[in-house]
This record gives sequence, structure tokens and C-alpha cells, in this order.
Amino acid sequence: MSSSKPPISNLPSPSPLAVTVYTPDSSLADPRRLFREMAAELKNSRELAFALFRRDLKAQFRQSVLGYVWLFFPPIATTLVWFFLNQSGVVSVADTGMPYPAFVLVGTLLWQAFLESLTKPIISLSASKTMLVKLNFPRIAPVLAGIGQTTLTSAVRLVLLIPIFVFAGVEPSWTIVFFPLAYLSMVLLGIAIGSLLTPIGLLYTDVARAITLFGQFGMYATPVVYPIATSGLLGSINRINPLTYLVETGRATLVGGPFDTLPLALLVSACAFVLLMIGWTIFHITVPRIIERMGM
Repeated sequence: MSSSKPPISNLPSPSPLAVTVYTPDSSLADPRRLFREMAAELKNSRELAFALFRRDLKAQFRQSVLGYVWLFFPPIATTLVWFFLNQSGVVSVADTGMPYPAFVLVGTLLWQAFLESLTKPIISLSASKTMLVKLNFPRIAPVLAGIGQTTLTSAVRLVLLIPIFVFAGVEPSWTIVFFPLAYLSMVLLGIAIGSLLTPIGLLYTDVARAITLFGQFGMYATPVVYPIATSGLLGSINRINPLTYLVETGRATLVGGPFDTLPLALLVSACAFVLLMIGWTIFHITVPRIIERMGM
């Protein structure tokens, strides 16, 4: 009886397994090769990152009764609380240059965009830790998916500016077209700092807890619910806080000025871009090795 099996010579050869070769030479010794590797990793992770982005976006509020309403609840709740405190006289806020509800909402939207961008790289990578240890795929894919999710949800929240401006009687200036740039600068700075902290956050959970604690106090060190302090300890904190200039410039674009903080805001944005490149480089070099050690 003849066999129906194909000849061995006609069978496709198995794909060779990926081999990681460690050498004593630093990856930074050849920057051009390093950046080519980073660009290739970014390109190869696009489809997986988009698939993870869609999965996480659908699952975010799947078991919630209110669903996507929760996207808008935090900034609305913060605005209502501070508006009530100011109206009741419990907290006395100086002149803000615009109706206080709009002032607080704009500051809250900018702050939450920064804070969520700061925490998302660590959260996304930590949530995918088991998958990262067992499977070989670009390590940056979960981070890109998390950043995409944060950027989209932050952008959707900007819809709240329409009713609050109508309610408060704010007349937006033509410079409002530059507000998305200020908004993206907050996101960029958050991602840059988050990418630097991610390798350490994979090793120690203290980093994520420290960021949560920072979020509670950092908001009050930034003029989110009050105008810039001009004197005292709070004034000194506001002046050395880079987020101050991004928040104030973002507000100024909505009502047409003043743009006193614009030069420093541009400087902070440029530094954030440089910091992002440094953080991405550190991420590319260290995270694969950290994950391999975790899987041993």
C-alpha cells in the first residue's frame, strides 16, 4: 500500500527561532544602528498596538452601567466641588480672568490629560506582564495602545468645553485653534516622564504608588483650580513647576491672552520632546532585558 505522505524534501522548513545575542558592547556605541532598531520596532508594533487599543477601549467600560459617561464624570465632579466651595465662601479664589467654572474645568482637563499620560505606560506594561514573559512581540506595543487610549479619551473630554462656555458666558477667541497644541504638550510631557519611570516601575510597585500620591498633591502645586500665586511658598512652587506654564498658556489660548507664559511653555514642550526621546531609548534598551529576567 503506497503512502500519501509528501516527500520530506517537499515539506516547508520550520521557521528559525529568534535568537537574542548578548555582547559586552553597549547599544549606545552605535547610535545610528540603535535608532534604526527603535524605528523598526515602532513600525512592526503598529498592527498589534492597534488591536490592543481596540480591545482595551471596548473593555474599559464593558461592565459599567453608565459606560462612557464615566469619561466625563471626573472633570465635571471636580468643577462642581470647587465651584461650590468658592460660591459658599469656604475657599476664596482671586480673580481668574474668566468665569470660575470654566477656569476650573479647563485646568482640570489639562491636568488629567497629563496625569493619565504619566501613568499609562506603567499601567499598560504591568497589565501585559504575563503575556510579555510568554510571547515574543514588540515590547512597546502595549505602551502605544495605552497612549492611544489615553489620547483619545482625553480628546473626547474636550467636548465639555462647549456647554461650560455657553453656561458661563465665555466668548472664545480665535486663538482657541492653538488649544489642542497646549493639550498635546501636556500629554507629551506626561508620556515623556512616564517612559522614563516605566523600567523602574516594572521592578518596583512603589513607583506606581508614588505616582498616585503625586497626583493627589501635584494638582495643588499647579494652578489648576486657582490663578498663579505671585508670592510666598506657593508662588515659588508655581514658578519652578513646568506644568504651570503649559496650563496657563492653554487657558490663554481659549480667551485670547495674556500670553506671558508662552515662551516658557514652548521651552517646556521642547524639553518634553527631548525627554521623550531619552525615555524611549532607555525603554528600548532596558525593558526587554527586564522582562527576560522576570521570565527566568
